[in-house]
Amino acid sequence: MTFRFIRDPGPFDGRTLAFVNRARTHGHAVTEVADGFVLGEGASLAAEAAGLVLQDISGRVPGRSPPGTSVPRIAIYCGSAVGYPYWAYYAHAFLSLGLGCTGIGADEVISGKLADFDLLVMPGGFATWGLDRAEAKSGVDAAIHAFLADGGAYIGSCGGAFYLSSGRPEWLGIIDAVPRYTHEYLLTGAGLISVSLDDASDLGRGLPEAIEMPYYHGPVYAERPREAATLARFNDLMLSGRLFIDNPLDRALFDKSIRGSPAALLAAPHRGRAIVFSPHPEMGEFVRKGIVLDSYVRKYLPVRGSKVMNETLSFYAKDACAGFRMIHNAVQSLGLYDQPCHNACDLASTPPELRLSSVDAAIAASLAVMHDQAQAETSEFRGIAEQEFDRLSAEWTDIRNRAIAAFARASRKSAEILTTLQRLLNNAEETLACNSTISWVERLVLTELPVRLTAAACRIVDYDVALATPLNSASEKPASHVERTFGQ
Repeated sequence: MTFRFIRDPGPFDGRTLAFVNRARTHGHAVTEVADGFVLGEGASLAAEAAGLVLQDISGRVPGRSPPGTSVPRIAIYCGSAVGYPYWAYYAHAFLSLGLGCTGIGADEVISGKLADFDLLVMPGGFATWGLDRAEAKSGVDAAIHAFLADGGAYIGSCGGAFYLSSGRPEWLGIIDAVPRYTHEYLLTGAGLISVSLDDASDLGRGLPEAIEMPYYHGPVYAERPREAATLARFNDLMLSGRLFIDNPLDRALFDKSIRGSPAALLAAPHRGRAIVFSPHPEMGEFVRKGIVLDSYVRKYLPVRGSKVMNETLSFYAKDACAGFRMIHNAVQSLGLYDQPCHNACDLASTPPELRLSSVDAAIAASLAVMHDQAQAETSEFRGIAEQEFDRLSAEWTDIRNRAIAAFARASRKSAEILTTLQRLLNNAEETLACNSTISWVERLVLTELPVRLTAAACRIVDYDVALATPLNSASEKPASHVERTFGQ
């Protein structure tokens, strides 16, 4: 067998990690080395067909045994205590990483559905108070506790971090750390922060020393002896923010109570396999850009002018994000590539008939609302806004057309991806229709979310097609699963 090497490009080019994870999903052996990944012949041919650059393997020794067909089965909690868009942010992160995921709610958890998964992801939202209480149901908390006791893994952000902490009877206590604010969590605030990563942990693999991400009232853990390991710490407050929650984080509070405190914790092994984040690594670059647009650009536009502000906004990535790489590293740190687990392809079914016309209409209507809302801005800031609207409109047109072509070729290997995408697009349509009081910047973020989700799904389907070709899988015949009347 001929082996080839593909270099790890770091966190700001998500194509390589997405391809590697799709290769694992298809059953190809992937060996991780210090500066990248070693692929077998079939995956190498597919990588070249997908436009990735490969090199000879000479001189590289594998740093760990290949996971082979091992891919984690990922459940994202999407019950009413969390809901959209919180679970959609995590879905975007996993799709951008080439990993499938499925949304599950309270009734599914109670009925034992977690047994079908290796990893439960708890986004932000109102798991803050415990899920039995938040969902007005009995048995959600016990089922999640049993899942962790049986060896299941957990990743949580913000409210999902509170939920696994100690200090309140509704929390699971897997992380032996008590947040400084256990009830009045809104005392902190919202903004864009940076976290520094522990050099000794795998969480920082392929990442710079500090990375930036949104923060919305996540737990602030005091510096005390504990079994849980600190993987990252709050480093600096980059910007106070008002996006979605008009409660900007105060610099004095950050410096006094948050700076240097744990931003990510790993549970002690005997308590369970879990990593929690106080901030939001799952919120992509477009969320970060929304915070910057509403705070930094609004403030400094009169100082530096439109050209500099437009250049600033143009540098934000789309389907790559340093926070996504940190989530990938968390999945790896929890051993989810190193354990025997079901291959997602073996569990897949026929892809659904994906319907895009409804979300297409919702995006068009939302863009029209934003145009009207922006008329209240100054002429210079309105010009910035109009350019963002035009960019998003043109990008959706391009992605929509690519989706039609890509999804028409989708096979069962992409079924989980397209099933989850359709559910997310339905949620997006409902959210854009009912949010009539939000600002145009908030609407811009919510309108871009289904665009980013669709783009990430398109890339996965393209990789799945490329990976199926070297395997000569003649038994699988492409079929069209895109709504026939769409785009006519």
